[in-house]
Formats: sequence, structure tokens, C-alpha cells
Amino acid sequence: MLNWIKFITVFLIALATIIVITVFYNANKPLAVSTEAAAKAALESGQLVSVNSVQPYNGAQAFMVVFGIDENGEEIAVFVDDYAEDGFKSLKVEDGITAKEAIQTVREELTIAKVLHVSLGIEEEEPVWEVAFTGENGKLNYVYVFFESGQWWKRILNL
Repeated sequence: MLNWIKFITVFLIALATIIVITVFYNANKPLAVSTEAAAKAALESGQLVSVNSVQPYNGAQAFMVVFGIDENGEEIAVFVDDYAEDGFKSLKVEDGITAKEAIQTVREELTIAKVLHVSLGIEEEEPVWEVAFTGENGKLNYVYVFFESGQWWKRILNL
């Protein structure tokens, strides 16, 4: 009887592990496919010759931001939108502030307990850094900083 209990326990643990792995794999698959497709599209369009990283941006519009190097050796961010007519917008990374500078701009006026993410995106046709963080009260905050000037655009505080 003890052997049956051991067998059933091990079987259930193994089954639960397989189910959890399968669920996480299938949940991540759409993001992985979109990331790969965006990088491929940026390369095939001639915008970039090599890709450094790809990150999603979900604002008023959802798109993938592909960071890489163009044929002149400059670091470029390409915004790949599947639904836009031209499908691509790009900007030189050196023409604006960095993610660290965006965080520092936010730190100058607000207390940041933990930075959750910093994403480059486009809102109302302007490139912005979206800084998501928790404040000292533990509440979620989003601050948008203009990419080119480093000025505040919008704040969503204490969610």
C-alpha cells in the first residue's frame, strides 16, 4: 500500500510539472513569434543590418521596437507596426535621451522604490520613454518622458 501512495504522489507531481511547463511555453509562444517576425521585417526592409534587441510596446498602439545597427553603423530604433500602411518608423538612438536618463528625470521629482520596466514607444506621433515603477507607497506608477527633450509628457500615479 505504501508503494502505491509513493507511486501516485510521484506521478501527480510529474504530471503537474509537465502541465505547468506546457502552459508557460504556450503562453510565451505568441510573444516569441512576434519578436522574431519584427526583427526579420526590420532586417528585410533594409532599416537595419543587425539586430541587438526587440521589445514590445503597448500604448495607444501596440508594436515591437527593434534596436539595431543600420548600414552607416549608427544605432537605430525601428518601430514595427503590423497594421500601419508603411509599417515602419525609425529614429536614431543618439538623437534622444537614454533609458537611464529617463529614469533619472523621474527620480528628480518622484521617489522610486523599484523600476519595473523602461520602454521606448510612440504616443501621439512623438517618441517617448515609458517608465513603470512602484513608489514608496508600493503603488504602480507610469511616467512618460519625451525621447528627444527629456521633458515630462504624462504621469499616471498611484494605481
